[in-house]
Amino acid sequence: MAEGANSNPTAAMTAASRVRHVVMDTRGLGQKEAVAAWQESIGVLYDVRQRSKGDPFSFSADAFHLGEIVLTGYRCVAHSFDRTRARIGRDGLDHITLQLCLRGGHGRRDGGSADQANPGDFFIADLAQAQATATTAEFDSLNLTIPRRLLAPLLKAPDEQNLRRIRGDAPLAALLRNHLGGLYAGAGRMSPEEAEAIVQPTIELAAAALNASVAEENAAAVQLALTGQIGRYIDERLLDPALASEEIAAAFGISTRKLYYLFEAHGGVASYVTRGRLQRARKMLADPAQQGRSIADIAELHGFAYRTNFVRAFRKLFGITPREVRAHAAEGRRMRDDPGGDTTMWHWIRQLR
Repeated sequence: MAEGANSNPTAAMTAASRVRHVVMDTRGLGQKEAVAAWQESIGVLYDVRQRSKGDPFSFSADAFHLGEIVLTGYRCVAHSFDRTRARIGRDGLDHITLQLCLRGGHGRRDGGSADQANPGDFFIADLAQAQATATTAEFDSLNLTIPRRLLAPLLKAPDEQNLRRIRGDAPLAALLRNHLGGLYAGAGRMSPEEAEAIVQPTIELAAAALNASVAEENAAAVQLALTGQIGRYIDERLLDPALASEEIAAAFGISTRKLYYLFEAHGGVASYVTRGRLQRARKMLADPAQQGRSIADIAELHGFAYRTNFVRAFRKLFGITPREVRAHAAEGRRMRDDPGGDTTMWHWIRQLR
């Protein structure tokens, strides 16, 4: 594992003016050491297993920290990934990864060939949802990881992306593929300021590629933009008990009927608000500074007068109870208190907010 470093002062100054870059490569390590390094690194995000014990094991990862996103080139032999509810509760990650398959395939373990992403395709992983996937031998990919808060407002169906395959021959997918390839090739020469300038266009292109494969492909761009604006308006007022559809519609000069139409893909305005409040509550439950608050207090703060209703809705959305989130978060903090690992792409992803 190495992150750009040089004892030459001029070289060090040059490195400091570029985006953060780290490389991990197990070549030169013995088999046991290579597997251990792999599990300790990507194990921050997933439970991982090598699928064919008899094959020689190796992996490499080459990542660029581009401010609010992380772009990683990843190569490995056949392996499986599991992201359980318990793990989600421990780390509280709320990001979406768009994985561009370059060689081999990746898909859900219980799916068929139609679910598997092949070279040129994209495979989507929502880190806030459970996953059980596997790759074929000699798998090679580019991975763009984006915090949900930046991507979700641009999506028609933000909670329906997990384990989706996007065909590489879709026009917008092809544009995104070319963009990521160029970004990965040129990232090592970028300054932090240049990286910051490219982040928003990259996120917008990623959203366009995701939206083009969702229902209502011909929806007007202005409606999508308006939905995003309304979503941000709601997000800023989630804890306001007086937040109502009539008030939201009036703020944007539209009818409640139009508002309901815009949020059909989100399950409706009420569902969008409830989901946002529950996501806020989950973050508070995992926050060590809020350990003194009772679950009933957190429920009431987020619009639930009765603790039982809160627990029921919480479990339905996340597949885990508020009490379990608290316990898993405490366990995750103990794990993160361990020294080391703070210069890897996995750590960067964990820090994205």
